[in-house]
Amino acid sequence: MMYNFPRGGAELFGGAFWIMMVLRAVWCIAVILFFVWLIRFLIRGSRHQHMHDFKGLEGHFGNQAIDIVKARYAKGEITKEQYDQYLNDLK
Repeated sequence: MMYNFPRGGAELFGGAFWIMMVLRAVWCIAVILFFVWLIRFLIRGSRHQHMHDFKGLEGHFGNQAIDIVKARYAKGEITKEQYDQYLNDLK
């Protein structure tokens, strides 16, 4: 069965049909972009929190410094007194 639209199918709402299609496409794209932004924000936010956990970074770099002092002592680059002093300073 064929429908008989006034002024043809494309001009069903007086030309506003095309405007409605464009606005709907813009709305769909905006919603998709919002969800992409939201997911990236949440992921970046959680990663950003972990990177700025100062207690965790201090512990990581403190252990790294202690490992360096131990390696220098093992190589004979520093004396026992210097080794003990460095360890006390780092703790």
